[in-house]
Amino acid sequence: MKKPFNPNDYLDSVITVKELSQKFPKLLTQDYKKISLLNELLALNYEIISKDYVDFFSSNIEDYFHFEVDAVI
Repeated sequence: MKKPFNPNDYLDSVITVKELSQKFPKLLTQDYKKISLLNELLALNYEIISKDYVDFFSSNIEDYFHFEVDAVI
């Protein structure tokens, strides 16, 4: 019997931008006033899931460290 999809089964894949930037050091060298962090993460198969995220608000990635990201499934 097939189990219904449960999004809570994937909660362990949620990490922060800070954690993800440790996996992808290239993220630490970009200017996010000029390029979209969201687009950069989508290219790596991740997306920002924090509701208060705003593109281009800071050039420094440290200002984005607290945002949660999840793998694109």
